[in-house]
Amino acid sequence: MAIIKWDPFKEIERIFSEDFFPALLPTFKVSDLPVDIYETENELVVEVGIPGFKSDDIKVKVEDNYLTIEGKKEEKKETKEGSYFRKEIRKGSFKKVVLLPYSVNPDEAKAKLENGILRIVFPKEKVEKGKEIKIE
Repeated sequence: MAIIKWDPFKEIERIFSEDFFPALLPTFKVSDLPVDIYETENELVVEVGIPGFKSDDIKVKVEDNYLTIEGKKEEKKETKEGSYFRKEIRKGSFKKVVLLPYSVNPDEAKAKLENGILRIVFPKEKVEKGKEIKIE
């Protein structure tokens, strides 16, 4: 027989898991959104998996090297068959904040949502490799 250490935080997580209260929790959790950040020769690219959302449901903002992606969605579904009636409403929202590796110019950014992947492209700023600063 093995002795297992009791972790009260695991119990709290279990109580508030989607299995325990499936109808009361949002569709997505913040940690469920996969994010890839990579560089090409001329761009910084951020890709976020957001399946089931449309571009109108999503807001993207850059402030102080933080990229914030937020989304809200509401689906309504009604079924009427004979004396049977059912109405389902699903609401979901998410917020993902990502620290960018360096400053970017949000005015030149481009974003596109395709096949559940939000792709945000920032052109790299042209920075001189080195410059002498004259002392007055």
